[in-house]
Amino acid sequence: KSDPRLNVSTASINEVYENSKKITIMTQTAADAVKQLVESKNVATKYSKELKEMDKEKYKEQVKSSKDIIKQIDSVIALYIGKEDKRQGITRNPEINVMQRLGNAGYYIETRQSGLTETERNLIKFAETDLKSALNKTNSFFNDKWKVYRESIQALEVSPFKETKTFSME
Repeated sequence: KSDPRLNVSTASINEVYENSKKITIMTQTAADAVKQLVESKNVATKYSKELKEMDKEKYKEQVKSSKDIIKQIDSVIALYIGKEDKRQGITRNPEINVMQRLGNAGYYIETRQSGLTETERNLIKFAETDLKSALNKTNSFFNDKWKVYRESIQALEVSPFKETKTFSME
């Protein structure tokens, strides 16, 4: 229930609630995309490490392609959560990312008790635009670059098992 001292209409409460749910769904979509990107990065890192350990010279090209794909994944993740800042102290990246857009829109919507104004509608529009752009780039990455990388690694058919020898005393 809302504060009885305030005169808040049910329509305003419902509008805030519906838009809050919309932001929550958008945030979950972004989180799922980042999770898939991180999982893919972990796979590429694992293959890079394993191929180096098996035969560094033989799989030189695949190790290089793994490093390249990891850099590309990092650049796509940066669209959502920003780049890692290596500076010490309190720093702020001037580039706005998707999660900042969603956070700002969510904060403004949830603190508005008298219904949404033009400011909140613009923030929602900006968040939707940035999220759609990032999702398009993520999808094109997985459909183009990741697919080629995945097929090249699967074509190796690298087995961790080495050929066994038969031993005898003779």
